[in-house]
Amino acid sequence: MFYAQQKPQQPPIKTATLLLRDVEKTLQRVANKYYNSANVKPSRAFTGWMKQRKREFTAKDETSAFLERCEYVCVENEEDQRRLPTVNEKRARELFEDFKEQSSTFAVLLVPGLWGHHYPGYYVTVRDMFRSIDIECEISRVNSEGSVKENARTVKDEIEALCENKNKDDEKRRKRVLAMGHSKGGLDIAAALALFETELEDKLAGFVCVQSPYGGSPIAEDLLSNKYVRSGVHFALEAAFGESRNSEAIKKMVKPVEDLTYRARIRFLRKHPLPEQFRDKTVCFHSKTTSKDSAMTNIALYSLSQYNEEGDGLVCRSDAEIPHTRVVRYDEEFDHVDPAFPTSFSDALVRDHREFYAKENERRIKRGNKMLLPTPLGIKGAELTSQVLAVPGRVKHDTASVHLALAHLALSAPAKKKKQKKKKKESIQNGEREVVVNEDDAQQTTKTTAIEVA
Repeated sequence: MFYAQQKPQQPPIKTATLLLRDVEKTLQRVANKYYNSANVKPSRAFTGWMKQRKREFTAKDETSAFLERCEYVCVENEEDQRRLPTVNEKRARELFEDFKEQSSTFAVLLVPGLWGHHYPGYYVTVRDMFRSIDIECEISRVNSEGSVKENARTVKDEIEALCENKNKDDEKRRKRVLAMGHSKGGLDIAAALALFETELEDKLAGFVCVQSPYGGSPIAEDLLSNKYVRSGVHFALEAAFGESRNSEAIKKMVKPVEDLTYRARIRFLRKHPLPEQFRDKTVCFHSKTTSKDSAMTNIALYSLSQYNEEGDGLVCRSDAEIPHTRVVRYDEEFDHVDPAFPTSFSDALVRDHREFYAKENERRIKRGNKMLLPTPLGIKGAELTSQVLAVPGRVKHDTASVHLALAHLALSAPAKKKKQKKKKKESIQNGEREVVVNEDDAQQTTKTTAIEVA
């Protein structure tokens, strides 16, 4: 009798490459099985809809002004060209010196995007840079699995809290907030300004949207176009986060993706567009990726091939501009994760991330929030993150330099021209009508004063 020699079992450890391969195979299997029943181009009628449907769509191109600021603070590493460019801290301080001497001071609020709590080090590099030049900066505690409306109230509360938090040197100075949001974070801020306009009108110093799908995202639209493709999203999240695809955690993680679809954005913006008074203070930044070293390039090529739209991998450029605001159309290589992920990864970052998970879940339990964060990513997160970090030579400017330049641009909003008003009187039979003519926009308002007839 012969016995087949059994091969020793391999330990159940997946590298990032194998993990990503499993996710791709799962999505491909779902796509092949239900290809005929799915609309293969669900976003065809929507990409760039704001510019197509609104003839009055205008936006001021501030790209050159942004690049001047970015080049000023960003320097290449002359000692080691294999390392990313870095911020010249002295120049960064000089850039914001004028704002520190004004009658009002400001703080920076960074609002992460979708599932931001799950990415180790999300926005940490940017926060630390602002703090290093003595600018108060906090990362928002919005629910990263929350809806746009839900997070809008959190953003509003955080802006108000930052305005009230003054040190002894600034007690007599008015304090305002520069709100900067990446991806869905920009939508959360825009929603806060639209829903709580009166409460925030005197508290906003500026608003920066970084790669935010203000008009919607074809990736979100296409992924949720039918139940079969949606099931593929559940499979991918199960592989990435180690939770059951049918668990409450995974279902809640998919829910906010719906807010990023074109249909959801159109419905929301019909009722809650960005108020006019905030437009001059708003800067929208968008970019593209084509590098083979970027994990987002294949997704960007999908949008380009299907809809002829350039993008950063998750957001098309034509959907990232808010009407009547200032925009930065960045043409250098910069994918969707470059602004948010740290420029380096360490064991300390993983440890801090685990501690954050524990504290965040404690906070949610106290507030009665049943939606707890899934299992911390740990080493799996480290492996995945290492796949999408900025590669030296791929990006020209680091994320800190980009955010510093955008912040300065937003704070340098052009002063509003005082509207010149000309009055003229017209006689009418039973009174006198005063017509106020606004020469800037040719709009007229009338006021009638009754006069007693003798």
